[in-house]
This record gives sequence, structure tokens and C-alpha cells, in this order.
Amino acid sequence: MLWSDRYDRDLEDILALQSDVAGAVAKEIAILVTPVEARQLARRQEVNAEAHLEYLKGKHTAEATSPQAIRLSLRHFQRALKLDPGYAPAWAGVAGCHHTRAARGMAPPAEACAQARAAAATALELDDSLAFAYSVLGGVQAYERDLPGAVKSLRKAIELNPGLAQAYAVLGRIYYCTEHHADAQESMFKAVGLDPLSMILHTGVGDAYYYARDYEISIDHYGKAIRLDPRFDGAHTDLARSLEALGRFDEARAEYEAGRQLAGAVAGPSFGLAHLEARMGHETEARRMLAELTAARAQRVVSAWGIGAVHASLGDVDEAFRWLGIAMSEGATGLIYLRVHPRLDPIRHDPRFAELVARCGLDRI
Repeated sequence: MLWSDRYDRDLEDILALQSDVAGAVAKEIAILVTPVEARQLARRQEVNAEAHLEYLKGKHTAEATSPQAIRLSLRHFQRALKLDPGYAPAWAGVAGCHHTRAARGMAPPAEACAQARAAAATALELDDSLAFAYSVLGGVQAYERDLPGAVKSLRKAIELNPGLAQAYAVLGRIYYCTEHHADAQESMFKAVGLDPLSMILHTGVGDAYYYARDYEISIDHYGKAIRLDPRFDGAHTDLARSLEALGRFDEARAEYEAGRQLAGAVAGPSFGLAHLEARMGHETEARRMLAELTAARAQRVVSAWGIGAVHASLGDVDEAFRWLGIAMSEGATGLIYLRVHPRLDPIRHDPRFAELVARCGLDRI
């Protein structure tokens, strides 16, 4: 053992404890601390113990990313803010929840992104060194099609906290969505290296290979995510997507169904199953599912992006572009995948496609 010491503090002084320990470790192992890092270590903030516990509960719960988990996580963060309205990490937690609501279709995307942006802005007003808030802001900016702004926010997050896995993952998504596939894979592996037990990050590596059309490799990484947590619906549906692309239709159907059940989805078809039917040549069944999904927009959030993509799979070129236009007006988060999504291959060579890519800002990185 090179060095040891003992630190005893009350929970209210937890952030001061973190700062003191970090500073002491830096001094004892003789690492060079930058001016930015020195300012962060010098910060002191009294913390309401109950608020901090609610924050920790919210942070842990949000990792599941299911609708139920996000609702519960939001309640924990809101309780923290009721106890301490100036607690910046809890505001960042609220921002992260709304970002997830937008990303996973739990709420109208423009509404959820606006809520995420507002909460992240509040967090940064309270503490402009909060890396996670910059990371969430970068994710929102990407969905709002401001890719240069998103990259700037994410790089700021990484500068403030080089160990923040989420920032590398969001940056990786921007890279593969703009066809910088090697950079995307490097960034995603960096994220997984920082948090190797995150099923979401392993799924992100799978995505980096899926959008590069390396379907076999993507399957390996989705499988790792499922082994880490078989209850994570996103890994099952993403695995199904790669299996579908490889023509392994029976396996794909089983994974789509598993993902749908784990997500607690309402009765009815999913976009994945509609694409599968179209890919298998079952046009009548695919159109029945598409009609049902389209009609469901009257009762719940159903992505216009998803509807447009199914029309593309069915070869309905004009309808695909009409619905993608609606998706733009609604701020659909799926549009970030426009440039690279294999399901849009049937409309990719239409002149309107390049125009839409430019309108979405996906040619600026």
C-alpha cells in the first residue's frame, strides 16, 4: 500500500468529503491537476441529506429506462428538489429522465426535449461544472438537429468529466448517424470501458455496428446486453432488427415479441413486427399493422418517423416522405438516424432524400 488515510464526515458534508478525498489522492500520487480541475475540487456545497438520498434513488432507478422506471425516477428527483430546490444534480437527473422520455417515445418528442433542455439549463445555472447536465443537453441538441452544438456540449462534458460514459455514448451516436463509423465505434468502446456493466452501453456498441451494416458483429454486442439484463427490452428489439437484416426471420420475430412484452406495450403490433412482415413479403399483414399503428395516434404517442419508415419498407415512396415531413414538424427523435438507417434504403436514391438529410442538419458533421 502506497498511502492511506481515514475520512469521517456527516452525510450533509458528502460533497466536501468527495472534494477533499479527490484532492488528497491527487496530491499523494503526485498527478498534475489542471486549473479547471482545481476549481472543481475547491467547490463546497452543503447538501440536504434526504435530498441527496432521493437523488441517488432516482439515479439508480433511471438506469432501467423503462416507462415505469422513468416515472419513478422522476418522482425521486422531484422529491429531492422539493427538499432542496437548488440541488443541481437533481435538476440534471430530471433532464435525463425527460431526454429518455423523448428518445423512447414515452411522450411527444418536442415537449419532452423542451422539458429536458429547461431542466439541464437550470442545473447549469446552479452549477456550470456539472458534466452530466452538459451531456444531456448535447443529447437534446442532437435530437433537435443542432449537431455542431451537440458535439460542443458533449466535448464540454468530457472535458469536465473524462470518466462520464454517457457523453461518449451520445457522441458515438452522432458519429454513426453521420457515417463516421470508425469514430463511432471507438467512442462506444470508450463508453463501455468506463461502465462495462451497463446493458444500455453494450446496446450502443451494437447500434454502432448495425448502422455500419456489420450485422453479425452487432448481434454479439446485443447479446452481451441481454446477458447483463434479460429484462432490457431495447436490447431484444435491436437484436431482432439485426436478425431481420440477416434473414433470420423466426429468431427476429421471437426477439421482437420479447421486447414488446418486456416494454409493457399496449396490445397491438409494433413497428418492428410491421417491418418484419414487409421484409418477409407479407404485404397484407404489414399494411394491416401499419394501419393500426397510424390509427393509434389518436389515442397515444405513435412516432410519425416510425410510420414513415414502414411506408419506406413497403415501397410507398410518396407516403414515406409525407410522414417524414410530419416527423420533422413534430420534432421526432428518430430523424437523427435518417442518413444511415437501413430501413430507408428503398427511398434513399430519391432526390428528396438528400434534401431531407440536409434539412435535418445531418450533413454538417
